[in-house]
Amino acid sequence: METLLTTVISSTAALVAIIGGFLVSRVIAIASEQGGVQRKMREINNDIEAKEGLKDSAINYLFEDDLYDFVDNADVIEGIIRSKDLETIVEEAKYELLSIEELRPHYNLLREIQHEIMYREIFSLEELKETHGLKHPERLYWYECIMEGLETMREEKRSGSLLASHFTLRPMGPPRNNHEYLEKKKELGQLEAELTILGAQKEEQEHILEDFGKPKYVMSGLGVLAYAAIVGIIYPSTLLPYSTNTYDDTLTKWWVLSLFFSHIMAIFTYLFMAMKGLSSNFEGTKDT
Repeated sequence: METLLTTVISSTAALVAIIGGFLVSRVIAIASEQGGVQRKMREINNDIEAKEGLKDSAINYLFEDDLYDFVDNADVIEGIIRSKDLETIVEEAKYELLSIEELRPHYNLLREIQHEIMYREIFSLEELKETHGLKHPERLYWYECIMEGLETMREEKRSGSLLASHFTLRPMGPPRNNHEYLEKKKELGQLEAELTILGAQKEEQEHILEDFGKPKYVMSGLGVLAYAAIVGIIYPSTLLPYSTNTYDDTLTKWWVLSLFFSHIMAIFTYLFMAMKGLSSNFEGTKDT
């Protein structure tokens, strides 16, 4: 009986070592693959962050350019000075680049600049800057447009044309670069396309990382190892301290052998299912 027990224990220990080595190699491979995916995710996130910054810059450039077209329009400046509502100004100026909602805060800012100038009763930009300063120095050109519009209105009044519906002088801004505007628009389209691709790649990597949280064949392998260790090592080991004649009956021997055969079947079934699953995954990857 002792020989049988030691044989079962040593054989089971060898099989457990083999399966344990397989599981360890599997866990190491998963950890390595997971690290690679995480590095890829960091690269994708860095690319997305960089391209989002470029996209925001391009959007801001195009918005400011379209807003410039709004301010650099004689009908708009006239409407501001004559206290017309924004909807009327947009309709009369035939402006279509930005929506009413986008223009509203900037329309209010133009009205604020107009009131600032008229309240000070100063019609020289340099004098206004020196004596009172500008509330919105980042919009210096807007001050110039409003002042030029007010000067035009004063000239109309002096000439007796009090009912004039349009200014005779159009505010002239700095030279425009239409080529750069078109390039920015093209760049924005490219960035949006690249961000769409990066977003899809990020989503795919996230799915892969989620799959790593549910590794195949590892938990089931641990279950098989636990069963083999219990019935093939732990249980037979508990019989060794007893005297030779205590459990030296045929029933006990067959019971020990049955447990030994059962965990061998469990181990080989696990190996078969694992190899089959890995082979099918490999074939599926090769087909794609």
